Amino acid sequence: MTYYENMFWAIYLLRILLQKMKTEDKNNMPKVRIAVIGKSNVGKSALTVRYLTRRFIGEYRSNTDLLYKQTLNVNNSSLDVEIVDVCSGEIQAFPEEAIYWADACVVVYDITCRNSFTQAADMLQRVLQLRNQIPTVLLGNKADLEHLRQIEELEGHTVAIQNNCHFHEVSVADNSSAIYASIDALLAECRSAQSTQKTRKFSVSKMFGTLIGTANHNKSSQNTTQGGTVVVCHKSDLYKSRVLRRRQNFTATASL
Repeated sequence: MTYYENMFWAIYLLRILLQKMKTEDKNNMPKVRIAVIGKSNVGKSALTVRYLTRRFIGEYRSNTDLLYKQTLNVNNSSLDVEIVDVCSGEIQAFPEEAIYWADACVVVYDITCRNSFTQAADMLQRVLQLRNQIPTVLLGNKADLEHLRQIEELEGHTVAIQNNCHFHEVSVADNSSAIYASIDALLAECRSAQSTQKTRKFSVSKMFGTLIGTANHNKSSQNTTQGGTVVVCHKSDLYKSRVLRRRQNFTATASL
């Protein structure tokens, strides 16, 4: 082939590559995963449902993790959000798998229960030990029960500063605006990190082989936007692949 023919095919394949990248970006909706952890009866489930539905259901007990899935509109773009409400346990049973699985973490305590605050502080330290860069917020729930308060707001601020995370006192029952502001901020932080870290791994030979093979391929169907759902989690299926990647300090890198 002549020089000009080579240039023609190079430009042609490059145009197909750009079209393919645009199609992938359009079809692959971004996703953020959040783990909500804390002692039992602090309001984790009520907090999660309040954020996703704007409704208050009251606290209820569950003997397994619950996964909430919903497509939200964040900064005028659709975002798949998965929130796992981790079944409560003592600090000895720290939910390590959930922390490796998640992109962000919400640690909840009850301002009327000193023990829940102590456990939340311990959990924050464990989170930092596992993944010191994960976006995290500490929430003191039941701020409407001021007459029963055992933990001062300053104590929550202090623990948050010590663990380099955000902090808010909220009342899920009273629909505090800080509930939405704190989780929205986590989502925005995760999306910012995903945008800066997103790279494409491919080789030149693979690129041309793929392009030639897909030049006449039909476009794949787009993902449908789903409403909110609640799924009973099977930990082996939910966490397995992401946990392994996190533990191996998996990082996406470009290879040319």
